[in-house]
Amino acid sequence: MTAPLSVGTAIGIEAELLDGGRIRANITPRKTLGASRLLEGVAASAAPRLIETLFTLCAASQRIACEAALAAAQSLTINDAVRRRWARAIDAERVAELLRASVMDWPGAADRRACGLPLREALKAARSACAESCDEAAIHAALRQSALALGAPLCADRPPEGWFALLWRDVASLAEPAPFPAEVDFLAGGDAERVHLALRKGGSEFVSRPHLPGRAPETGVFARRFDLLRRDGDLLAARLQARLIDIAQALEALNEPEGRGSGVGVVAIRSEGPGEGFAMVDSPRGFLCHRVELDSYGAIKNYDILAPTEWNFHPSGPFSAALAGARFGQSELHWLIGVHAALFDPCAPCAIQIREARHA
Repeated sequence: MTAPLSVGTAIGIEAELLDGGRIRANITPRKTLGASRLLEGVAASAAPRLIETLFTLCAASQRIACEAALAAAQSLTINDAVRRRWARAIDAERVAELLRASVMDWPGAADRRACGLPLREALKAARSACAESCDEAAIHAALRQSALALGAPLCADRPPEGWFALLWRDVASLAEPAPFPAEVDFLAGGDAERVHLALRKGGSEFVSRPHLPGRAPETGVFARRFDLLRRDGDLLAARLQARLIDIAQALEALNEPEGRGSGVGVVAIRSEGPGEGFAMVDSPRGFLCHRVELDSYGAIKNYDILAPTEWNFHPSGPFSAALAGARFGQSELHWLIGVHAALFDPCAPCAIQIREARHA
């Protein structure tokens, strides 16, 4: 018997190929960040900046979720200018993070050197979108140029080119298409109250393995753009298509007059009383939730961060179901599982281990 994986902050994926090309997978959640240990005693005014420095990925979304949760805890009014800044920052980060994930997290040994400059320019533009005052036209132009340089089709009638054409070929090369599931369950803005309640009651235990009664929902670009996808083809191709649609629509939102944004940024801000606040933000990788409790001096007493990765890579969650519904060949099994994982876009590395099949 294979010893359990020791993966630390990585997501453990232990897979065994069964007869008929099916696999049995055991998903071990990563060790989640103990936000309270890092933030306890920090003044509320200092927390957003500190949160932003703690995260390499989706830093703007993390900061915005912190700002929104603290506003709820302190009964502060959020004006239109702040909401506009939030929407702009999230749309810009969505483009940059989806480009980053598509280049840096795709499995395989393809040469990525030509992707370096456009990716750096996209990340730089996204960071500048967080400022209260910025050149919105320049940000949009830089992000659009980076997306085009990597081959993202920004019109429905254009095929992927460059790097994204390589990704499309990878998906198309899979031996047997993965079928669409008969049913889908997506985390939605309407779930905010239930998630808030569960997070208040469950704390760190809920953060590590989030679920709702009878549900293990998915969140992310596939959920966000599901209504725009064709469902008569391959599921993995549809997941990649959802990413491309999300990039194009975020760019379109950034180019809107008056900077209206995509309208899917900060979904919910709630409080159960003075000193307690919750925010749910539709970040690039899906719904990101922050919950804060303040002491009588306005310092942080307790803090929880629930990332979208924990929903998608729950042991009985959507990624596990996707592996169970697909068929795999013996060759390149590690790579094939890596492609599936990359299309769920986790914010942590995956440690994939293949076990030999056990026969009677």
